[in-house]
Amino acid sequence: MTETRGVATTLNYVLGLAIALVLITGLLIAGGTFVETQRDESIRTELAVVGEQVSSDVQTADRLAQTTTDNETVRVGRELPPRVAGNTYQVRIEGGSDPRIVVRTIDPKINVTVPVRTTVPVARSTASGGSVVVNYTAAGELKLEGSR
Repeated sequence: MTETRGVATTLNYVLGLAIALVLITGLLIAGGTFVETQRDESIRTELAVVGEQVSSDVQTADRLAQTTTDNETVRVGRELPPRVAGNTYQVRIEGGSDPRIVVRTIDPKINVTVPVRTTVPVARSTASGGSVVVNYTAAGELKLEGSR
């Protein structure tokens, strides 16, 4: 007499556990990828908002600088969030004939570029998140500075 009835129950139990493990692992991997993608999109959106705010400040400082006379200073400041989605970030103004604001995080590496139109020259400058000031310098340029 052979006893195969106990083996069949054990085999069914092990196979059921294996299938459940494969399904749960697949769901965790898919869910993890979805959450990571949503986090990156959230960071990109927040960086775009920060870039637009800095661009607005640069344009405001540009208009004010056009109306100043000698020895007048123009400073336009804003309190930006120190972090976006738990990550530190940097705001950089790239000057030249086509100035733009570049806001970036290091980990994950995400860059957002916002164009800015000015008539006053813009100096290349960088500031970290937090308090930032757009300053009209003695050299007749707009410069981004982090307040200390």
